[in-house]
Amino acid sequence: MKLKDIKSFIINIFCGMAWILPVYFFARDFFNIEDLKNISNKHLIEVLSFSIKQGVYSTIFSFFISLIPAYYVAYNKNILTKLINGLIFIPFFFPVISVVTVFSIVFNLGIFKNFNILYSLKAIIIANIFYNSPIFIKYISDGLQRIPKELNEAMKVDGASDIIIFIKGQLPLILPQVFRGFILVFTYCFLGFGIVLSLGGIKFSTLEVEIATTLMIGSDFSKAMFLGAIQIIILLMFNILGIAVKEYELIGNSEQRKTPGCFMLYSTIYMLLEYSVIIFAFVYSFFDIFTGKFAFVAYKNLFSEKFGEDYAVLESLFNSLKLSLIVSIISVIIIYIIIKNYSRITDIIIFSNLGISGAFLAVTLYYLNILFDIPLVVLLVIGYLIAVIPIGYSFMYQYIKKFPKEILESGDLDCKNFIQKFVYIEFPILRNIFLSAFLQIFAVVFGEFTIGYTMQLEDVYPVVSLVNYSMVSNKQYMESSAFTSIIILIILTTFILGEYLKVEE
Repeated sequence: MKLKDIKSFIINIFCGMAWILPVYFFARDFFNIEDLKNISNKHLIEVLSFSIKQGVYSTIFSFFISLIPAYYVAYNKNILTKLINGLIFIPFFFPVISVVTVFSIVFNLGIFKNFNILYSLKAIIIANIFYNSPIFIKYISDGLQRIPKELNEAMKVDGASDIIIFIKGQLPLILPQVFRGFILVFTYCFLGFGIVLSLGGIKFSTLEVEIATTLMIGSDFSKAMFLGAIQIIILLMFNILGIAVKEYELIGNSEQRKTPGCFMLYSTIYMLLEYSVIIFAFVYSFFDIFTGKFAFVAYKNLFSEKFGEDYAVLESLFNSLKLSLIVSIISVIIIYIIIKNYSRITDIIIFSNLGISGAFLAVTLYYLNILFDIPLVVLLVIGYLIAVIPIGYSFMYQYIKKFPKEILESGDLDCKNFIQKFVYIEFPILRNIFLSAFLQIFAVVFGEFTIGYTMQLEDVYPVVSLVNYSMVSNKQYMESSAFTSIIILIILTTFILGEYLKVEE
């Protein structure tokens, strides 16, 4: 076995053990097959049915709502398409608690309150559509742009209309992209925690919410493991379906075509509605509901000494900034090492993390604190690393894996070891990519909610997502909106800077 294969094997084992070991210790001490007899089959079926139902409904609605904007983006290049493309920021970086804050306020307003949207399936689906429809736009528009214009022209010659061309010609060709988008959106909806917990209320529960509730209230660890296993199996079944979807090799130049004016109007309305949620968070933070006027009272209350006695605003900001900085640096280093020692099994190990319940992972990590007295902050960092490495891996892979071999080979003449080769050859060229990945991972960690919530760290080590959730739960909407504005500003700044550096590269 070659030295490179040995290193790759060791690294893959290490990555797999990062989440297998916590689960092993937890299962060893708490899992009892006999305990599963006490699980109510009726309740389990209800939770499982609702988890799939809300996931499928949200995914289907997100798909159809995104079709026209995706089509418009594929065949136009203007300010509107740039703004729509920028919405990809939302599903990956926009904090879930910020979404919860905004929709909780909006659904409580007079015109919407009469429709009884809050604490219903409608609220969950609307929030999921806002969150995930930009994913479909990205996948569908990229797929349409890959279709050579010669194919479209050939179908036009045969007398096919634009609708027929799309349904019978283009849609089958972009099916692989549509399927990837479907799987990703369904996974995010199926694993949804904050949205279901806050906007659905106690009437609704998904597997992820049930796992967290079971662990935090009932302490039924065997049931939690059983639910987590069901969750992983369902996601694996959906991913296996992708094997049947054939990938097409399309070669040729993409087409620029004139789209109907109604498409532009629809796309504009869609873009405005998506951005309005972000804008609303800022505007409402300056609105005094008692006087009906704009004021800075929310920000004044937020940082007041009295308010700080109940909510650790400043401490949570400092903690989240520090944690995000540490996790982002470690993530970039680990991802670089993993990709440099890539093997076929690497993708399976890395992306298997996406199917793990964040709530269940958090509890298994918490148990390591009880067993080995590992500091909770260290375990929180490990949880964040497991959550964000697949995201950073996807972003950095093509740049590191496809780094020109001839440049590396020429460096063998002047560099004595791999450290010198990295410092003098790879890093100067990939510097912006490393920094961009660092900033985007920073944005994800800064807004993460599920792991910290399940570990119940607000009193021990408060972070911004937990403090903001407490404000929403206690109906401190103005202060929560102000805090949300600060969080969004930090995350949006890091995301935009990361995108700018990527483009520069």
